[in-house]
Amino acid sequence: MVNTVVVLAACGLLAATLVDQAWSANGPVIQQCPSHGDIQPCVCTVKKNGGLDILCEFTDLQHISSTMAVLKGKPSLVIFYLKLRHNNLPKLQGFVFLGMDIRHLTIHNSTLAVVEESSLSSIGKALTQLDLSQNSLVNVPTPALKSLDRLLIFNLNHNKINLIHANAFEGMSTLEILTLYENRLTSIERNAFAGTEKKLKRLNIGGNELSQVPTEALQTMDNLKKLEIQENKITSIREGDFIGLKTLDMLILAHNYIKEIPAKVFQNLPMLNSLELDGNQISYIDKDAFLGLEENLQYLRLGDNNLHSIPSDSLRRLHRLRHLDLKANNISFIAEDAFTGFGDSITFLNLQKNDIKTLPMMAFENLNSLEIFNLQNNKLTRVPEEALEAIVDTATVIDIMDNPLICDCELRWYRDWLKELRHKDDDDIIQKKHILCLMESEHREYSVLNLPVDRMNCVGKKYQSSANGIGEAQVLSRLLMVSVFVVHRFK
Repeated sequence: MVNTVVVLAACGLLAATLVDQAWSANGPVIQQCPSHGDIQPCVCTVKKNGGLDILCEFTDLQHISSTMAVLKGKPSLVIFYLKLRHNNLPKLQGFVFLGMDIRHLTIHNSTLAVVEESSLSSIGKALTQLDLSQNSLVNVPTPALKSLDRLLIFNLNHNKINLIHANAFEGMSTLEILTLYENRLTSIERNAFAGTEKKLKRLNIGGNELSQVPTEALQTMDNLKKLEIQENKITSIREGDFIGLKTLDMLILAHNYIKEIPAKVFQNLPMLNSLELDGNQISYIDKDAFLGLEENLQYLRLGDNNLHSIPSDSLRRLHRLRHLDLKANNISFIAEDAFTGFGDSITFLNLQKNDIKTLPMMAFENLNSLEIFNLQNNKLTRVPEEALEAIVDTATVIDIMDNPLICDCELRWYRDWLKELRHKDDDDIIQKKHILCLMESEHREYSVLNLPVDRMNCVGKKYQSSANGIGEAQVLSRLLMVSVFVVHRFK
């Protein structure tokens, strides 16, 4: 479609008419913005994909009503986006959009407190997205919503709703995304989401004041894929809390006040792929906490909690786990068998901001798929090659920044590994950080990349290397292979 711009000049005034093509219920129509003077202070543009985009900002009910009257007089217009933002619009009056074809309606940050029952009824057959965020609604305007039987996305974020009553979204059978983030919810009644069960895929009730999982309201949501309950006041979760959510793919419980994860609490979530529990107060995880998640769980976030060790017994059954985040806990040691049974699938491991002082020799031998390993901001003074030998071939990031590292011969391998990455052009941004170590004899810090090996008196085969970083053992191995070839060739 080609936009045609016709510029008309008359009496020293310049007006612009934008023309495009869109589809109405009766077929293709030519879209043309009303003159700016007719809808001022609102502005209109024609979208490339057809239809009008009308924006009304920083104005009041009188001016908005005047603009709507102009638009009602042009019944052939297809309005893809009607955006009423930052206005003084405390009440949405009945039949305000009568005769208009609106696909996406936004009334944002406009002091809206009342939505009259007949205010949206005339646009229900076309409206697919409704945004009433950042207003003053104290309850879900159910009577006004009953005719919105084609709505796909409904945004009620940042209002003052404290209760979702039964059948609050009745009639919204096509709804796929519903967000109520940062309201004042303390209670969600049974059957609150009745009528949305067949299509609703994402529900956000985060940023509220819920003290427990609203199980009775959720248990019929058997097509839900993503549930966000973060930033509430939930202190505990129990077996049965998530019953009925058999297709759930992602569960976000971050930043609550949960102290422990009991047995079988997630057993009704067989399809769960991602679980976020970071930012709680978790100090105990039952060994059967993740029972039922064996086949699909790949992403687990347990950062910013009160764990004192890696919860290996709880994690062993998760043989498909790829991403494990344990940052900012109180982990002070890593057991030799910490990753036995589940470590071979992990590609991302985050242990930053803990209290780890040493790396055991055999702890990481099962992490043969690991690509990113974050040990930043711990209490490591030494990082022996033997401890990480099993992962150096697969890892692209081993971050040991902000540790009290000692410049010694055991760190030389890490310097060579970093340089080798740079040669391969695999130098991730994290490798460019300024990783420092302390030369105790000189009371001076050095960048690990500039480790002064010539003054460190490193002796023994493991510290000898050729100019290109290949160790003596590797050189001898290659010489032996050449000798065998020569003997065989001339035998």
